[in-house]
Amino acid sequence: MKITKAKQSHIEAIISIDHVAAQDEKRRQDIYEWVPGGNTIVAIVDGAVVGYAVLEYTFFSQGFIAMLIVAEASRRKGVGTALISHIEDICKTEKLFTSTNESNKPMQALMQSMSYEPSGVVHNLDEGDPELFYFKKL
Repeated sequence: MKITKAKQSHIEAIISIDHVAAQDEKRRQDIYEWVPGGNTIVAIVDGAVVGYAVLEYTFFSQGFIAMLIVAEASRRKGVGTALISHIEDICKTEKLFTSTNESNKPMQALMQSMSYEPSGVVHNLDEGDPELFYFKKL
């Protein structure tokens, strides 16, 4: 597996593995902005994009993993761990945050396995599915 900065040539592959982007124009637009912004990384296996992550610094000027997607066929194979580990290595702040819906049990398990601490809950973003925030001191 190779983890590298996403390029323009990766955009269509990123969209193809992102189940939300398949039906959400806003998500596709975000991807078109994230990649040239230089804050997107991809995981590549056998020449194919199998996951991506976005690191931003818009969350109280702290590192924030704004997006983490792994292709369904590549889940539970270390792709998410590799992407987050890479982000931890390149993050410019001492603190790194991320969030996930309460319904996303696999992401919660990943956060626990990588020693992220619960950091708070925000209600009313997604109806009936609170957003759980996580933190790790790097």
